[in-house]
Amino acid sequence: MKKIKLLKGIILPVFLIFGFSCTEEFLDEKPLSFLSPINTFGDAAGLQTALDGAYKGVFDQWNGDTRELMFNSNMSDASVVSATDKPDAWVDLRVYATPTNSRNNDAGRTLSFYADNYAHIKKANTVIDYIDFPEWADGANDVERNHLLGSAYFLRAFFYMQLTMDFGNVGFPLNVVTDARRDFKAFNMQGIWDQMIADLEYAVQHVKPKSQLAVGQAPKDAVRVLLAKFYMLNLRFADAEKLMDDVINGGESQLFTDDMIPSDVSEVEVANTNNPNTGNPLPGRSGYASADAINYMHMDKGNQKTSNPEGIWLVVNEPFVLGTQGRSARIRAWGPNFVSTNLGVWEPGTNRTGTDTQQATNDDRGRMMKKWGRSQGFARPTNYSQYDIWNFKGKIDEQDYRHKDLNWFEMEDLLYDNPSLLDDGSKYYLKPLQLLDDNGNLTCEDTIRCWFGYPRYKFYSVNQQDRPDRQDGGKMDMYIMRIAEAYLVRAEARFWQDNFAGVAEDINTIRQRANAIDMYTIADIQTDGIGAVLDERNRELFGEEYRHDELVRMSVIFAKTGKMAYNGKTYSISGDDIEKSLSVSSFYYDRMMEKNTFFRDEVPWATYNTTKYTMDPKHIYWPVYQPYLVGNVEAILNQTTGYNGAEENIEPLKHVVQTPGVPNEDPMRAIGE
Repeated sequence: MKKIKLLKGIILPVFLIFGFSCTEEFLDEKPLSFLSPINTFGDAAGLQTALDGAYKGVFDQWNGDTRELMFNSNMSDASVVSATDKPDAWVDLRVYATPTNSRNNDAGRTLSFYADNYAHIKKANTVIDYIDFPEWADGANDVERNHLLGSAYFLRAFFYMQLTMDFGNVGFPLNVVTDARRDFKAFNMQGIWDQMIADLEYAVQHVKPKSQLAVGQAPKDAVRVLLAKFYMLNLRFADAEKLMDDVINGGESQLFTDDMIPSDVSEVEVANTNNPNTGNPLPGRSGYASADAINYMHMDKGNQKTSNPEGIWLVVNEPFVLGTQGRSARIRAWGPNFVSTNLGVWEPGTNRTGTDTQQATNDDRGRMMKKWGRSQGFARPTNYSQYDIWNFKGKIDEQDYRHKDLNWFEMEDLLYDNPSLLDDGSKYYLKPLQLLDDNGNLTCEDTIRCWFGYPRYKFYSVNQQDRPDRQDGGKMDMYIMRIAEAYLVRAEARFWQDNFAGVAEDINTIRQRANAIDMYTIADIQTDGIGAVLDERNRELFGEEYRHDELVRMSVIFAKTGKMAYNGKTYSISGDDIEKSLSVSSFYYDRMMEKNTFFRDEVPWATYNTTKYTMDPKHIYWPVYQPYLVGNVEAILNQTTGYNGAEENIEPLKHVVQTPGVPNEDPMRAIGE
């Protein structure tokens, strides 16, 4: 192994991302036999272990407190970062979206989107590199071999989709790096997509269907959904539509509808009617909503998510089951912060906290917290998500299951339960919360974080196993992909082909299942354009999709096709560097300025009077954290366009697509770099 000389005082995180080793003659010894690759990856079980590590990377993006999925939504038209106790959050992007901002929590997740994704890619590359270490019964035609290889291709493509949508042109390792490397260069994202398409076309032939796999493993239909999105990046819209035809008509998954609800189920609990620790009733309205297809299929009870036909690919996370993930904490992340000691909702006319902040398992304290969950408001919906999409054709649709009473949480569902109000004889004790007092003054300092509604039916789960005093979101199974998205992906593919009747048909299939009042007409689609698809995706998939990435992907398509958007604008690519072009002008930025009023109006925070939401066109892509680049001393690994350090960028490399089915050659070496 080669000895690495580190620059004094500088950590080289790029080595941690891409892998490193060191050699010297006196260190040159054979590894212990049980650690050697030929033994570790000498059979299907060993390769599956590496693959499972990559799967865990996906699950971690979804499950847990304020993870990457939430941040991706917060950089979109759907929601915003609302952790208003952190002034350096990804809010004032002109000031704090920099290569030196090390935030990696509820206030920003760009670091883990970059570094962790490369770590997960390394696990997928391990399977690809070592796929032929085992002696497969049928050689290169072995079913198990090709399923594992196809699954590794799928996961690698899943993470490269994120990297290119989030950072543009990026480093492109296709192998496990076994020697010290300090010469990485960025590749043009177009070549990355071309390779991912070739790989996924192999995967869609060989990955097994859902009926043959354990829940949690990505099946063939998940590959089809991802491949369809890559196809659309390359303007292969008819091919994308055909893939969604296969998913929708294939029988492996289907929309869950009202008639599939068991006959003995009339209600679904979306809040804790009773104290989950004692079983005694909690004050206020019942937490049971009338059963419908939406709240039942999202219900956190038993294994119904993993057994109903809606799901294509899921996170499996049952309580008290060995090997599952930690608690979801989704209520904590997505719900309003009504229980904070300094930023909660006050008793009207005073600045006394109106809700009880005491965490306990007994019946006396924190009753609203137990009932509705200890939410902390790290992501709040935009006005577009909270109001605009439910006002369709001049009607506020509360018939739609996704927005009906109880399925959709409103602040007035909460009661003032601070015991001090009872002690003082306050008339507000156990009365519904109100935003304004009798004089029209706000009853909370921070409405951004503390006062909003949201679709709680998809985030609610009971804390049974750990922290039952908090009730901020227990372990729960979660959909990563489900059949409803396949209809909306097909609707998009049809839109790009000007099949407006087909778009309306697919969107209305989703709306009919949700019992919406009005359906889309062909004229509506012609007027709203891709906005009709985006609106329905938001109604159906809020908190379930990588919303930023979807907007960026569509921005690429608008720029490649030159198709006029519903806003009357057209977009283009100058030369072949998509990143540079979209960093100047994009559908993403214009959509954000249209729908995300926080960024458009540069809304200030009440908690820090110098912090406000700001955004410029370059923020379509995010900066790479500077320490991830500084160790690449033998070449320039590009910083994202527009950020400090990008002035030193070099021309991204052009990838030559490699034939799938066998281990890859290093992309840089393949083109003579």
